[in-house]
Formats: sequence, structure tokens, C-alpha cells
Amino acid sequence: MNSCTAALQLALDTIGLQPGDEVLLPSYTFTATAEVVTYFGARPVLCDSVPGGFNIDPADAERRITAKTRAIIPVHIAGEACDLDPLHAMARRHGLHVIEDAAHTLPAWYRGRRIGTISELTAFSFYATKTITTGEGGMLATDNDQYAERAKMMRLHGIGGDAWKRYSKTGSWFYEVHRAGYKMNLPDLLAAVGVAQLKKCDEFWKKRRQVAAYYLEKFSQIEEVQLPACAVDPAEHSWHLFILRLRPGLLSIGRDEFIEELKAAGIGTSVHFIPLHQHPYYIEQYGYRQGDFPQAEDSYSRCISLPIYPRPQ
Repeated sequence: MNSCTAALQLALDTIGLQPGDEVLLPSYTFTATAEVVTYFGARPVLCDSVPGGFNIDPADAERRITAKTRAIIPVHIAGEACDLDPLHAMARRHGLHVIEDAAHTLPAWYRGRRIGTISELTAFSFYATKTITTGEGGMLATDNDQYAERAKMMRLHGIGGDAWKRYSKTGSWFYEVHRAGYKMNLPDLLAAVGVAQLKKCDEFWKKRRQVAAYYLEKFSQIEEVQLPACAVDPAEHSWHLFILRLRPGLLSIGRDEFIEELKAAGIGTSVHFIPLHQHPYYIEQYGYRQGDFPQAEDSYSRCISLPIYPRPQ
């Protein structure tokens, strides 16, 4: 696909999402996760994070299920896998589809299983900042042949078969348009970059893990900061991001001032993410307010993403 956003959109297309349907997803995510739901006239239903973490809370999600709920989109924040077993159990109980937003999670594992092989649909990102990149791009993974065929057709104008074969010796000029599709294919030039990057994926991950291990060791000695939630089991984390949380009661300055102090010292940092319910669109369109998702708000108010990338050692 030409982006992870497109992969998520096509995932919702394959399950036949309709106007008026509802999709559960975390407030603690980038807007792409929710905006694709609105493309179908459906409603994104925001959920809180797990206590002390960033990923979606299965118990909070289950409380928000209605007769209109069709799917849930868990997001693996920073590269830490969501607790998928209770999410899948919930989906089976209520007849829901599970579509993983794995934009941060290549490669990563959940209880020994690689992300991308667990749920019926999983969307990955190859954006410039991700663990491997095509500059801009994404991927949709599924083991459902019908979903795969639908996505292949819809990503290229709804044309049946492989339209590009028309230009090969074995192809034909004849083609048929079966649906009003999209223009979401990954350009060939970027795909070539992706093939080369994919060969380096595990190597990049090992270097990121080295940086993460260094951070974990050093910051474990500093009581003013809280380590990433999965520090007890870092081996399955993709380490796309390394997110610390400050302990306000032990600091004389706030998070925002802390970031400015680091900037003055030549250290670039960021914040991932501002929860969706705190943005104007979701406030005005759906009536969300400050205080609706206390765990997400707490993590956001204290978090800071440190530099982590597979630089030459």
C-alpha cells in the first residue's frame, strides 16, 4: 500500500464496514487510526489505556461495545504488543473483527508469535520514521484469501486481476473495473527500496534493541523517570520508540519544560501521542472531553520519546 493509513482503510473495506457502524480503538494513538473509520460514515469509539501503560485496555473496550460495534483496532504503541489474547476472546464473544494497527511494530512478537500472523488483518507502516522505510508506504497482512483479493483489487481502482500485467509479454490489454476502488498501490520504485530494507529488518531491530538496553540500564538508576511499561520483557518489543514517563512529584519542572531543557542541550525529543479526545475535531464531532480517559491522559502528561534509531555502531 502507499501508506499504513491506506492499509487500515482497506482493512475496513474488506470487512464491509457500513455507515452507522462503530469501531473500538484507543484514544492514545495517531489520528489515522480513527480517521479511516469516518471515511465509511462509521463512528470511532475511543477507549482508555491500560493502567500504567499506553496500549488499549481490553476491559474498558468491552464496556463500550454496543449492538453497532463491528470491529476493534488495537494499536501497538511504540512497538510494545497489546495484550491480544483478551482482545481476541472479547472479539469472539461479541462477533467482532480484529484489525491490528502495527505501524510501530515491525518486527515484534506477542507471546512468541510475530505480529502480523495473529489477527485476521494487520496494517504496517513504512513511513520515513519507522523501523524500515520506503520513504512513504505501508502493508496489509492477512491469511484470508478473500480479504487479500479484495484489497488487491480495491488498492488499484477496483480493476480485476493484476492490471500491471497488461504491459508484460504474458499480459493482455483487456481489463474490467469491478468496484469503485482507490489509488493506494505502493509505487514500484518505493517497493524496490522496501525489498532492500526488509532484508535489513532484523539487523536494524538488533541495533535498536542495543540502544534500548543501554537506556533501560542507565535510566533504571534514576528514580525521577519511569521506564517503558514492557521493560520486564524487552525481547519482543520492536523499539520503534523509547518512551519515558516523568514522575512529577520528584521533579522541580514539568514535562514541557523538561523537553525545552533537553533541546537546549542539543537533544531532540518528541511526544507520542496527544490523545485523540483532546483534539478539536473529536471534541466537536463526538463530544469527548478532558477527563474521559484518565489513564491515557496521565501517560500523555508525563511522556517523552527519546532518540532511538539503528545508527552505525
